[in-house]
Amino acid sequence: MSKSAGESIRLFKPLFAAGMILVAFGIFCIWIGTSVISLKEEGEGFKIIGIRFLIGGIVSITLGFLAKYYLFIKYFFNQISYKRRDEHDERSDWDKP
Repeated sequence: MSKSAGESIRLFKPLFAAGMILVAFGIFCIWIGTSVISLKEEGEGFKIIGIRFLIGGIVSITLGFLAKYYLFIKYFFNQISYKRRDEHDERSDWDKP
């Protein structure tokens, strides 16, 4: 395994752990904003903060999985972008004078 692949795999655990903490804190803030605080203005603020933490946590978890499976994703996109030889390529008319 190459050096960069090993480094990208090591990024998975910290990004995943940070993402889980952010998601949990976001859900906690949304819960506080909806049920614990009775004032509408303060509750809305907690909901907005909770949604931002939730989005940040999801992005962090996604980046962690992208770092872990980087080589597989790179291989997969190379296989998709591989083009078969077309009938009308530059060598198809070599037999014509």
